[in-house]
Amino acid sequence: MTWRKRIGLALGLLSVVVLAAGLTMLVNYNSGKVAGKSASLVAEDYPVGTDYSGTITQQYVHTGDQVTAGQPLFEVESAALERDLAQGLVTKENLTHEVKGENTLVITATNAGQVDSIAYASGAFVPANSTIATVQQAGTMYVEADFLLSAKDYARIPAQADIDITLPNNQEITAQVSQIKVSTENGEARTIIRAYSDELANGTGLFAVGTPVQATLHLTNDGVVTDVTNTVTGWFGVQA
Repeated sequence: MTWRKRIGLALGLLSVVVLAAGLTMLVNYNSGKVAGKSASLVAEDYPVGTDYSGTITQQYVHTGDQVTAGQPLFEVESAALERDLAQGLVTKENLTHEVKGENTLVITATNAGQVDSIAYASGAFVPANSTIATVQQAGTMYVEADFLLSAKDYARIPAQADIDITLPNNQEITAQVSQIKVSTENGEARTIIRAYSDELANGTGLFAVGTPVQATLHLTNDGVVTDVTNTVTGWFGVQA
């Protein structure tokens, strides 16, 4: 065998080894990620209501409106409130809401946010201790994702796990897992994960609560192959 053939054979064998190593690292890398069955944007909300029954005489907001903390939302005229004030059972100072005149409650927003739903509109009678509207609180948007994992993969969820979020416009955001709920489904772990990021909490600008997104959970990958992969990708400034 000539030297030229030997060099060609050696280069061929080296190419096979490099290709096999590359494919092994790729498979190992992909085994450290799992796609969610479904995921969507969610936000914390709070109820806006009244302790007294009465009629809504003023409605200052509608569904979808942005509100600020302390902004008036509704006015409720209440005969029960007027009676309690007249009898000295309560005072204006110890009531949760501002009182206009002697019989009207001014219902305000507790925190900034967006009106999500309205249960009672202007002119409606509101029973005591009822929720008039619900407000999505600003700065609380997060992702809730549903994963179906094997017992082995569930055990590989790290203590401070990350989720890659892809929005409908292909914008990518990394969120940190803050809450995990798990139940058994056909021998597998159905895992509901809540994940937060500052970028999400401050709003995506284009997408509202309920928007479907893609979620990918990062699992722990230990072993020699992972160590080699991290070393090789580190040479090129890429994080595996």
